[in-house]
Amino acid sequence: MTPLSASDILVRPTWARLKHCEIRGQWVLLVPEQVLYPCPTTVEVLERLAAPTRYGAVIDALADEYDAPVDVIEADLSPLVMGLVEQGYVRRVDA
Repeated sequence: MTPLSASDILVRPTWARLKHCEIRGQWVLLVPEQVLYPCPTTVEVLERLAAPTRYGAVIDALADEYDAPVDVIEADLSPLVMGLVEQGYVRRVDA
């Protein structure tokens, strides 16, 4: 699979619904025939990708929010987001 670029536009498909489960007190990702329990970092990313968003904008926003270097955020985020793309929970949008 092609590595992510800062200019790639990513989105969470409409069938992958992120919801907070009051009973369990945690976030769940509802996908066809599955319920996934994403970690807090994954929730942050999935929330930001509800609408088509440039990958670089997500990195910049998180770096700004957590006062961390962009390259550190990108190194941490890249494997996570690539995994979401490979599994189909996030998709690339053709520009």
